Amino acid sequence: MADDFEDDLLQERIKTNVFDKVLLGRMMRYAGPYKGRIVAGIALVLVSAGFAVMPPLFIGAMVDLVFGTGVSLPGEVVGKVLGLFWGGEAVVRALPDETKLAIFGSLFLVLRVGAFFVDWANAYLLTGLGQRVLYDIRTQLFAHIQNLSLSFYHRNPVGRLVNRVAYDVGAMERMFSVAVVMLTKDAMMLTTIVGVLFFIDARLAAIVMSVIPFMVIATVIFRKYSRGAYRRWYSAQSRLNAFMAETMSGVRVVQLFHKERRNDRAYEEIAGDFQRHFMSQRRAWAYFRPVATTLSAGGIAMVLWVCGDAVLRGAGLDPAQMAVIGAISVGVLVTYQHYAELFFTPIRDITEKFDIIVGAMTSAERIFTILDEKIEVQDLPGAKDFGRVTGDVRLQGVHFAYKPGEPVLQGLDLDIKPGSTVAIVGHTGAGKTTIINLVSRFYDVQQGKVLVDSRDVREYTLKALRSNIAVVHQDVFLFAGTVLDNLRLSEESVSRRRVEEACRAVGADKFIDKLPGGLDAKVEEGGKTFSAGERQLLSFARALVFDPAILILDEATSSIDTHTEELIQEALVKLTAGRTSIVIAHRLSTIQRADKIVVMHKGKLAEQGTHQELLTQRGIYWRLYQLQYSALADREKASVPTTVSAAALAPVPDPLREAAAVSVGVTGRMARETGSVTPQSPAPPQG
Repeated sequence: MADDFEDDLLQERIKTNVFDKVLLGRMMRYAGPYKGRIVAGIALVLVSAGFAVMPPLFIGAMVDLVFGTGVSLPGEVVGKVLGLFWGGEAVVRALPDETKLAIFGSLFLVLRVGAFFVDWANAYLLTGLGQRVLYDIRTQLFAHIQNLSLSFYHRNPVGRLVNRVAYDVGAMERMFSVAVVMLTKDAMMLTTIVGVLFFIDARLAAIVMSVIPFMVIATVIFRKYSRGAYRRWYSAQSRLNAFMAETMSGVRVVQLFHKERRNDRAYEEIAGDFQRHFMSQRRAWAYFRPVATTLSAGGIAMVLWVCGDAVLRGAGLDPAQMAVIGAISVGVLVTYQHYAELFFTPIRDITEKFDIIVGAMTSAERIFTILDEKIEVQDLPGAKDFGRVTGDVRLQGVHFAYKPGEPVLQGLDLDIKPGSTVAIVGHTGAGKTTIINLVSRFYDVQQGKVLVDSRDVREYTLKALRSNIAVVHQDVFLFAGTVLDNLRLSEESVSRRRVEEACRAVGADKFIDKLPGGLDAKVEEGGKTFSAGERQLLSFARALVFDPAILILDEATSSIDTHTEELIQEALVKLTAGRTSIVIAHRLSTIQRADKIVVMHKGKLAEQGTHQELLTQRGIYWRLYQLQYSALADREKASVPTTVSAAALAPVPDPLREAAAVSVGVTGRMARETGSVTPQSPAPPQG
């Protein structure tokens, strides 16, 4: 599957050339609040590096001092240091060989024990630092994602975002808790070892250092290839997680339409991409590590060759003669051989940690790309909380498009009086839902104004504006927890009694009381154990709990049965009392009592008026009305067999007939109240 599955904005920005030092600098800024830990960690690293570089010096000194292989710089240095505690270097050299071995053995034990405690403290300290930094990044990322505008979520699958918060942040954690600790120690060790090597013999040090340019070349090549491989691997992993999340969310549809085999093939394709990119990255590492090991072995071999030759040339000579011909003692050879191995050990460690660093850098790119994502809708400077609004809503000359060049609303003017009920109808794509998105300020208009109580919605803080608005959608989402938590959304200031009253008002108490635990009954994620009608009643109760000044119903009764609709119609009378109500509906039977009905057509206000006024105009609304009830009548006729006994027909419940009867009954009552006549049977559309 092509990489263009990734969100265009995120992926294109990730593909840009970003310097590692820039990313590393941004990552390290998160460690700023923990400077004390960093200073303590650096001090411990210095001590640990000192413990690590001392053994080769002691080994070379031991060979010369105990076995008398000659006079060397390691022997002189160690002899002078020990002489401070035993009466001078001469006294140390005169000690019995058994005593010297005991002294060196004790020194090695002290070094190892000291290194153990220092390394333990260092790892604990810096690992704790890594976890604190990780916590800060993860909480900032989560908070930022929650506040991003809805347009961002339209472009990015949930599985991909979960991957950012979970896996990518985890990769950065390994950077701080593993790579940074070891890299700091390795850097200190390398610096110290290079200094000691040049101090002992600059010529031999140059031989050890001669392989470094080749190491650098190999690292640059690996870095270039591995960075791209990591990006492709992480991209494939995001697609895999997004597909998994989508499939599990829609598993009922998958099973209902027997799409398991199709999804298996799609998953195999995406998983194959993931495996291929992963193996590509591992293949790069499989080449790089042996190259680094071979180069380090070559350096050690040259040291043994050159030093061994120098030892042979100095056999039987005194120190002055050895210095003239460039010969060395066995102690120096042993010291250099150990230092060469010790020198290449941190280099190999760095190359191994480089794999972690590259992964962390790739993850950092993806994380910072999201953190850099601009929050399109946010509080403007000077925004205020004006308290509870009266519910006066006006749209003046509103132009809006989700995508440039594809207008959804074009010069819309709409006036909704406080306390009134306004219904918005129209064909799919006419702009109905966009209106409530603009009133709730999920999006900002490109032209015109959306006013609430004669103030532009951008003058309100988002919290203040949305606390005055409750939106009931067709698809109700319930969180995992209890019924009570879902109704008051964990707002402790909302009392249990207030929740119970709201449930009774909308009729939700009838099924809640039957649940084990009532309001304390457990709710699965998404409310899967509740019917569509029950979830809808719970959403009505939730809206009533927060007592909004503006109530918005977005197709809130389109997916419920006739009996539940009757309950909701009763609840709506209480729910809409004293507040502005905006109702978006396709079922015209639910909006005939609205104070005003607005008909949208191609992003413009085509008609407005009461139900009877719009029917009299015989325009778009009249045609929608005729089409809807003609369809009901046709279905009703189709459901009746041409030959059937009265006894067989009588007990058959027909939901469509009930819906038509309710709708016609409502229309009849309105006709009697207004003195007008509404057609009881639909007439063919005219015009």
